[in-house]
Amino acid sequence: MHATSPYFEEWYNPPPEATGKDYLEFLRILTGPTWITIPGQDDSRNRAIVTLLHGNEPSGLKAIHRLITSGSKPATNLGIFIASVEAAKLDPPFSHRYLPEDQDLNRCFNPPFDTRQRKLARAILEKLESFAPEAIIDTHNTSAHSEPFAVATIDSARTLQLTQGFTRRLVVLDLTLGTLIEQQARLNCPVITIEFGGFMDPRADAMAIETLGHFASRHQLFDTQVMPLMLLRHPHRLEVDDYCELHYSSSVQDAADITVFNTIDQLNFSRIEKGTAIGWIDKPALSHLRIMSADGEDLLSDYLSEQDGFLVTQQPITLFMATTDPFIAKRDCLLYLTPAE
Repeated sequence: MHATSPYFEEWYNPPPEATGKDYLEFLRILTGPTWITIPGQDDSRNRAIVTLLHGNEPSGLKAIHRLITSGSKPATNLGIFIASVEAAKLDPPFSHRYLPEDQDLNRCFNPPFDTRQRKLARAILEKLESFAPEAIIDTHNTSAHSEPFAVATIDSARTLQLTQGFTRRLVVLDLTLGTLIEQQARLNCPVITIEFGGFMDPRADAMAIETLGHFASRHQLFDTQVMPLMLLRHPHRLEVDDYCELHYSSSVQDAADITVFNTIDQLNFSRIEKGTAIGWIDKPALSHLRIMSADGEDLLSDYLSEQDGFLVTQQPITLFMATTDPFIAKRDCLLYLTPAE
């Protein structure tokens, strides 16, 4: 039985040769959740990177390995938390978001801290609090094709300045999910998630290496003019019942309750007009879907309906994080959406 440790190792200033010839060897060297400290040119300030909250999202780990093996000294002290090491190691590597016996770690950053994953989340928060960074970057990959984007809980000037070092798209989340970014008030600094792009997309890896390197090496993070960003505020989640027979395909699947177009990820961050089909469905199967507001109202009929066997939009929307993985669709959500502006 595999289980994630609620404890973590600490590694101070690892020499480049100690971290392996590539990111896979680096992963094999790690024995579990690990905090790495790299001393900076200005040792009075700290920054932090959290990576591998999900074990199947490796771009951040690849960038961290490149940072360490470059031998360059960051502008400030740099703290790095590598979280779901056991899940990432489970064969084949980077195939598991979290271990089968565990919860999604990035849904565990609120009380009660009563499971292995929740205890690890509390340990991560306590370590970040004591380190007192001026900014925290949480690295992720999407489960399907997507352009890079950031997620935060507020759109303050500092959040925007930090975001524009990575991407020109920012999602402002007001949902309570148990994510790390929801702990910004406790951590007392800007905390943003960067979704670098699709899992195992070389472009996502290249962006992570470039932008995290820039984050580590810049002497000032908050001295730039705020540039215009694409802001998506108050997004909703399209959720699907776990027992629903969900398929992704370019043709309707007779065994499916819902068949979603297998190209839906190509619509991420696009404006979708009213009456656009995103899959096939019959009216009874609509009961398997929900779009819940913050106060518990189901808004599904405001956004989607069945028309002539198709699942179609009821108003112009912008969608993002549309997955083509039925496991993630059922365990997390099928996509996020906002009314199009």
